[in-house]
Amino acid sequence: MKIVFAASESVPFSKTGGLGDVVSGLSKALVKKRHKVYVFLPFYLKTKRGVLDNYEFVDSFGVAMGNQMIGCNILKDVRDDVTFYFIECGEFFERDGYYGYGDDERRFSFFCQAVRKAILRFNLQPDIVHVHDWQTAILPLLLADAGLKFRSLLTIHNPLFQGYFNPYNLGSYLDLQEYYYSSGLLRFNDQVSLLKGGICSVDAISTVSRTHANELLSDFKAFNGLGYILNNRRFDMFGIVNGIDYTNFSPDNDSHIVKEYDYKTYKEGKLANKKAIYEKFGFNLNELDCPLFTAISRLTSQKGVERIVRNIPQLASQGAKLVLLGQGDSNIEQTLKDYCNQYPNTLKIYLGYSEELSHLLYAGSDFFLMPSRFEPCGLGQIIAMHYGSLPIVSKVGGLNDTVISYYDNKANATGYSFDGWDENGFDYSIGLAIQMYYGHSEELDNMIKNAMKEDFSWSKQVNEYIDLYKNLLAR
Repeated sequence: MKIVFAASESVPFSKTGGLGDVVSGLSKALVKKRHKVYVFLPFYLKTKRGVLDNYEFVDSFGVAMGNQMIGCNILKDVRDDVTFYFIECGEFFERDGYYGYGDDERRFSFFCQAVRKAILRFNLQPDIVHVHDWQTAILPLLLADAGLKFRSLLTIHNPLFQGYFNPYNLGSYLDLQEYYYSSGLLRFNDQVSLLKGGICSVDAISTVSRTHANELLSDFKAFNGLGYILNNRRFDMFGIVNGIDYTNFSPDNDSHIVKEYDYKTYKEGKLANKKAIYEKFGFNLNELDCPLFTAISRLTSQKGVERIVRNIPQLASQGAKLVLLGQGDSNIEQTLKDYCNQYPNTLKIYLGYSEELSHLLYAGSDFFLMPSRFEPCGLGQIIAMHYGSLPIVSKVGGLNDTVISYYDNKANATGYSFDGWDENGFDYSIGLAIQMYYGHSEELDNMIKNAMKEDFSWSKQVNEYIDLYKNLLAR
């Protein structure tokens, strides 16, 4: 098959979260299955300054945005046999960040128009057009409006963001007739929604876990009532759990950790990495036998960080340690700083992000905290399991699909999970984990080995996407 991806980010060129990892990992896995993959991305300033220094200029053209004709260049790079095309436009993408600007909807409307034009000019004739989140959701409709009907799939990674703008700008942003709004195809909460336009015009929709797909279909209040829209497409909606690229995350081959290990040698390996964490953050090395918890997360309510904060006194009272890596809400950050001062022998924080430190924390920690209030898929818990750090998670979205809970299946358990609405469930799970740790439980050893043997590689997960693509082509 010939597959075109359009996305707002992809590793190694751009990344703010899991989307960048998914686009990269899935495209490489598809190529290994002998499919041709073309990925269209914006040419951000960070891309220009970063890893892309040997690109090929392939085309230049203008895109109509109302009364303006805005020019762009098309650049090309090939990585791991995946062909990447970059839309270069200084007006829209030569900025310090990726998102968060007042004209984001206009920027990505331009991007989708440019991708449509490139597909036409390059005569790509894809079998599948696979778009991701609100930033590129509208591309299949733009192609259909130009008389090109390729089979299409929209993957919703985060339904919270829906790409709203004033219907007055429909023509100048997308060069579409007012009919698309008045008919309801693009109208959502009295605005144009790029995400809704994608949902209503693609051949199929996927989310990044089965549980999250069911959550979206059964919830009519969250996400501005998106469940009503999705229910109209419920027979075309699928849930596929994300994979991870084990070439980047594997404790037996990781240059970021001090001692590599596998499920047979995890005790020695994890202890060496735990010691490195203690040394880095100033914990007492005489307390290496204490359980070490970690969390790597955006510091937001969605991630359930306040649940972690609430448990800091419990951790302190039982001699446990917690290292938290992340950034986000300023109030949460300040609360964590205050707790660091109050519990200096228990809590250490790193405000920001460090790829190297994240690997060390996965490798050296005993337990990984992820009590999210909603989580479409999540990658942290999958990585943590591979490194033998047992996840303690809420039963939402992909967390429910990937972690086998000790409470449900002791023999095959890979972590602990609690009902997302149960505020006491997280507290209890932390207490049980500490108890099992100090008890040197054989069950705990078995859980760690179970977790490390789980396979969420893209080489496995990609088959579900291939089956879905084939299903679309057979319609």
